[in-house]
Amino acid sequence: MSPEPFVSIVVPTTGTVGYIRGMVESVARLDYPRDRFELILLGDAETPLLQRARELAQKGGVALQVLHGPVATGEKRNRGVAAAQGEFIAFTDDDTILREDWLRAAVKHLAQKPDYAGVGGPNYTPREGLPFSKAVGRIFGSKFLFRFRYTTGHDKPCEVDHNPTCNYVLRREAVAGVGFHPTLWPGEDVEFDIRLQQAGHRILYAPDVVVWHHRRSRPLAFLRQMFNYGVTRAQVTRMHPGSFDPRHYAFISAFVVLASLYGLAWQQPTVVPWLLPAALNATYFGVLGLAGLLVGAQTRSFKQTLYAPLVLFIQHFGYSLGLLVGLLRRP
Repeated sequence: MSPEPFVSIVVPTTGTVGYIRGMVESVARLDYPRDRFELILLGDAETPLLQRARELAQKGGVALQVLHGPVATGEKRNRGVAAAQGEFIAFTDDDTILREDWLRAAVKHLAQKPDYAGVGGPNYTPREGLPFSKAVGRIFGSKFLFRFRYTTGHDKPCEVDHNPTCNYVLRREAVAGVGFHPTLWPGEDVEFDIRLQQAGHRILYAPDVVVWHHRRSRPLAFLRQMFNYGVTRAQVTRMHPGSFDPRHYAFISAFVVLASLYGLAWQQPTVVPWLLPAALNATYFGVLGLAGLLVGAQTRSFKQTLYAPLVLFIQHFGYSLGLLVGLLRRP
C-alpha cells in the first residue's frame, strides 16, 4: 500500500494567544501517521507561548517548523506554503482544536474528488466556552446575516464558494498558484477563494472535516471583530465587484428606510404616523428576542437566551458600520 500523502499544517499566529497550547496538543492527537505530517507555526517574534508550543510538539512527536516575521496573516500563510514539504496544505488558526480524524477525513475527500482544489468543514464552539462565546457560535451558524459555514447546515459534502481558513485543506499546487493577499486582513481567505475560483478551481465542504473554534467571549471584542469583517468585506467587493451580495447591505438599507420614516413622521405626522417606524423598530427587536428564545431552547441555557439578541444586534450593527467605513475609505 502507498503511504498516506504528506500534509503540512500551516498556522499563522501572533504568538500571544493562549489557546495555541490546545491547538498544538490536538495536532499531537491526530489520527494520522506521525511521519506523514508537519506543523508550521508563523509568529511575529519568539514568545513564551511559542516556546511552550515547541515543547508540546516535541513531546507529542510532531515535526515542527517555527518561522518569525511581523507580517500580515496572508503573507504568513504564503511563507508557510513556501516552507512546506507537504503535497497538501492544511490551514487552521491558533485558537482551534482539531478533531482526531481531521486530516484523514480531509485527505480522503480530496482523494475521492480530484476535481476539487480544497475541502473545509464546520467549526464548532468548544464546550468549555463562556456563555457569550457559545451564543456567538450559535449565531455564526445561522443565516441571520450571511452564509457563515461555522457550524451545521449541510449533511452531505457539497460544493461551496468559500471555506474559512480556520478549517481548510488544499492541494499544494492550487494554493501555491493563487497565493493569499499579502496585506489584507481579515477577509484574506474570502479574497483568496474568489481568485481560486477565478482560476478554475472548485471548493468542497464536508461535514466530517471538523474543528472546534474559540469565539470572542466579550461584547466589545466581538464588536471589533464584526467591524473589521465589514471593513474588509467592502475592500474585497471593491477589488472584486462581481462578489457583491446585496444581503450584506440589508441592515444598512433597513436603517436608512427606518431613519427616513422617522424623519417623515417628524415633519409630516399626518402622512407618516409615528406608529409606523415605531412598529417596524419593535418588530426588529421582537425578532431578536424570538431568536434568543430559539437559541435558549436549543441550548437549554438561560444565559444564551439573553445573550443571543445582543450578539445578533452587535453582528448586524458592527458589520454594517464596518461596511460603511470600508466603502467610504479611499483605496
